[in-house]
Amino acid sequence: MARKIFGERWEVIEPIREGGQAFVYKVRDLREDQDTVFVLKRLKNPKRLDRFEGEIDACKRLNHHGIAPIIDFSLNDPAFFVTNYYEGKLISEAGIFTPLRALDFFIILCDIVDYAHSQGVIHRDLKPDNVIITTSDDLVVLDFGLCYTQDTEQRLTETMEQVGSRFYMAPEFEGGRADDVTAKADTYALGKILYFMLIGRHIAREAFGGDNELSDILQNPQARYITDRILQESIVEDPSMRVDVRSLRETAVLVRRLISEHYYPGREGSRCRFCGEGRYSSAKHANIRVRYPGIVEKTEQFDLVICDHCGNIQWFPSKEE
Repeated sequence: MARKIFGERWEVIEPIREGGQAFVYKVRDLREDQDTVFVLKRLKNPKRLDRFEGEIDACKRLNHHGIAPIIDFSLNDPAFFVTNYYEGKLISEAGIFTPLRALDFFIILCDIVDYAHSQGVIHRDLKPDNVIITTSDDLVVLDFGLCYTQDTEQRLTETMEQVGSRFYMAPEFEGGRADDVTAKADTYALGKILYFMLIGRHIAREAFGGDNELSDILQNPQARYITDRILQESIVEDPSMRVDVRSLRETAVLVRRLISEHYYPGREGSRCRFCGEGRYSSAKHANIRVRYPGIVEKTEQFDLVICDHCGNIQWFPSKEE
């Protein structure tokens, strides 16, 4: 078989995959150490050259260890560019994660995407197939082929052409509506990626409740924190109701702390804050006489939880009051 060489420099070792717009190969550099492996992405359809050039320009402006750098490129037919090769697995291939591990990766992913947004680049095609987990547990975001660069007028996607995967595409892009591009399109996809890491399957639109409720599927009441504080702030049809990626990351850090420190929604089951060994169980409501500064004493109803190990009691204003 004849050797396949691009740019008189990059020799194909083997194909990796074929996408809708490009061939992807594992290659070696004939000018340097030939033991080092790189990735070459070759454009399939010359009519997509503007989009391909946009991907190159976007990646060249981004300098982050979580985004593959452009090492070499050519816009001559056949157009191609070369990036680093990363050993690891795509999120779509990595299986189901525990809540804490999923949140760890989610926080890293939010950092990468937030950096891209700070440089004016919106990915628009975030999905489990476009994020690799390296063997050192780092994340690398791939495929900026559908990205939108905010300080240019070129959107790289024609109106009426679908943007992104149907399971991860923000609703505002359906039917080719790509005029109102905002960074919150990536917020939507990030929430769905987190759900995928926990369950291992896609969900349609905003269907993360009902039979798809995380706490029921995982049989873990702590997963309500993820639903209530992350998914309900990201997988939302109206972009104005979504938080930005930086806020989403901050919430994920808080949710991770709540789960790791054994808090539970509703307080029952949380680890005792006094002995650290027992867990709180619910007690009956109690009427407690409270004296407020400058106000006469009055009786109020409180909910009590009691540690099953040391008997420590925590009390909170009753939700039913």
